[in-house]
Amino acid sequence: MDTPNVPGTHYNPVPGNPSEIPFPPTRGADAFGPHTYGPQPSTLAWPSEEFWRCWRSAPVSGRYEGNQAGNGPVGSALDLRLDVDPRQSVESPVLNKVSGDLYSTRWVKAGGLNQLVKTYVESWIVDAPVVTMTRAHAHITGTVRYWKGTHPATTVEIDVSWSHGAITGAVATFTAGGVAGQPYACDYRSGCFRDMNLELDYCTSVDIEPKAPVYNSHSHNNRPADLAERTITIESSYLDAGIAVTIDPVHTVIDDSAAGFASWNVGELHDAMETSFGKFNSGWPAWNLWGVQAGLFDSAGVGGIMFDAAAGFGGAGRGPDRQGFAVFRNHSWFTNLVSNPTTQDQAWAMRHFLYTWVHEAGHAFNFLHAWDKARPDSLSWMNYDWKYDQRNGADTFWGNFRFRFDDDELLHMRHGDRASVIMGGDPWASGGHLESPAGSMTVSGPGSDVELTLSAKSHFDYMEPVSIEFRLRNTSDVPLVVDGRLDPRFGNTTVYVQKPDGTVVLHESVVCFYGLPEPVTLEPAAGATSDGSDRYSQLVQLAFGVQGFAFDEPGQYLVRAIYSTEGIVQASNTLPLRVGFPVTREEDRFAPEFFTREVGLTLAFEGSMSPHLSKGLDALTEAAERFSGEPLGVKAATAVAQSVGDDFYRRKEDKMVKHHSADPERALALTDVGLASYQKGSSAANNLAYRKLVELRTELHVKADNTAAAKSEVETLAKDLGSRGVNPTVLAQVKELIPSTPAARSRRSAPRKPAK
Repeated sequence: MDTPNVPGTHYNPVPGNPSEIPFPPTRGADAFGPHTYGPQPSTLAWPSEEFWRCWRSAPVSGRYEGNQAGNGPVGSALDLRLDVDPRQSVESPVLNKVSGDLYSTRWVKAGGLNQLVKTYVESWIVDAPVVTMTRAHAHITGTVRYWKGTHPATTVEIDVSWSHGAITGAVATFTAGGVAGQPYACDYRSGCFRDMNLELDYCTSVDIEPKAPVYNSHSHNNRPADLAERTITIESSYLDAGIAVTIDPVHTVIDDSAAGFASWNVGELHDAMETSFGKFNSGWPAWNLWGVQAGLFDSAGVGGIMFDAAAGFGGAGRGPDRQGFAVFRNHSWFTNLVSNPTTQDQAWAMRHFLYTWVHEAGHAFNFLHAWDKARPDSLSWMNYDWKYDQRNGADTFWGNFRFRFDDDELLHMRHGDRASVIMGGDPWASGGHLESPAGSMTVSGPGSDVELTLSAKSHFDYMEPVSIEFRLRNTSDVPLVVDGRLDPRFGNTTVYVQKPDGTVVLHESVVCFYGLPEPVTLEPAAGATSDGSDRYSQLVQLAFGVQGFAFDEPGQYLVRAIYSTEGIVQASNTLPLRVGFPVTREEDRFAPEFFTREVGLTLAFEGSMSPHLSKGLDALTEAAERFSGEPLGVKAATAVAQSVGDDFYRRKEDKMVKHHSADPERALALTDVGLASYQKGSSAANNLAYRKLVELRTELHVKADNTAAAKSEVETLAKDLGSRGVNPTVLAQVKELIPSTPAARSRRSAPRKPAK
């Protein structure tokens, strides 16, 4: 292999082993004698034209694009990614992979003009390419693995050339079943592997500097000792990963000053995206992403959210997802946020500002959290700093974090199946990609001192939304503090469902909340069983996730969950439950109207008055009427009550306006039948559902200025649960539901926090 001297340090005949040319030295006084004046003969010749032709100033790695020979632009096209030698950043490792996307191309006449249309076909990867570098040429070969479908044994041969410092292109030839195809002639496009457009919009209340994070890697003292000092932004974070992010210089300002609008819910965020995102209706999937900086979320502990669903695209199941996220500027994390940090608290706030933006955008690339991929100790943007510290010691995450994604995530982002990476492609946590190993976390950690138990009634009616009680219990002899957020959307629990046909699916929430833990103290098991202070329960709805309705077929299901937080990894019991068959012809005929994306999202959002989900609300209203008093009717009515019983704001002409005013009287009327049903029943399986309904109705009574009715219903609930043997700790919690002030429990009652 030739390794000549070259000018500069960018030429890489062998990756990672650059060499330099010794240019002719200047003659003058030195240790060997006095100055010599006048022209002097040189013993070094200037590099030849052949040498300059072979010099390369950039890495081979990057993206190439071209067409297959033979038919010009019509036929087949290739988007080629080479990841075989170092790129510019020290935090951007070489993965030694080759991948690509194949497209079909054709001429289409539109508006009297011929237009070249490019249609995606499939993606492939070479897991172990063989790379040979010479002076002016790179030769790469390997076995091709397609992500989907059946193909004959295929290899690829790629030749990359360069001249006078610049890459001149690559030629790729595929051999399938022993027959070589026509080569693809590809031009060099970029040193990155994919390009993405990011639109950032801002609410008026937080349209302040800094609008985007700019962090100096040395501004906070807790960092790796050898971390290079550099400025890190959203763009540079993804550039390290091999993604060229372009932030749209034009942004929309959403006026959120409407009276009473104190915080956002998921439905309002999703609705705002559909009305504010400039590229939302430009066709999906696409490398387009929308981020919004808002004030507060309804759950004050949430600092960022990726809402993972869409509607309004021609029918159920056809809408894109993974295309929008939000950061909540008025979260306590950002109290000390300033554009130019000078203190450690200010540096911490800017660092967390950067982390939240990059983390939430990462979900749009189909990234699960690190612990959901059996990598709880990963030093990645997709882990939680406090989760890592709980396992490894205080301040260890930032003390070791190098502001990058881990290698497995880079592999997915750079070389994964296009459909599972691109925004609006495969649903989150699905697709043939590298980030969702089915059943990866199904074994409890050794020596766990907490027990996770799932329980529910054994039989659910057809179409009835499934809710399961998640219960944590302390099994040790000392008090135990746990994070009480058990719903999967907070990231502490991972849920697996085995369907009647035997397939196991990962049930992922359509939203992902990033926020502060909610500590709950569990007393020691010894002596606590009588009052229940050793346990904590939540009712979790699992009706609808990113892959649709989880329990949409009659038959036997098995459900298992993994709780991972506070240094604990604990698997639950395996819960069997059965979904019944349609009892009447009416149920069977109504099912197609119920099992739609709009209904599922309305359930998942715990109610929504968005026009984009109006068909779902209509179907739930019809279910409440048709099946009144039955479990399906009771739960459908509750979802409608959650929708109509709260204010709903949406953007109109760049201003958030009240689209729907809370109608607590109607919401109470809708849930009267359900309340009577729970009061008459005696099954312990319905205790949490009964309590949750009374919590909702308490808020509704308060909104209707009827605190006395709210107090009466809470007292009746406490009495009923007491007669059913519920422990004293729970009864004490129930009595706390009685509102102390008329506005105590109203979601919209909190005053808007001023921007810091």
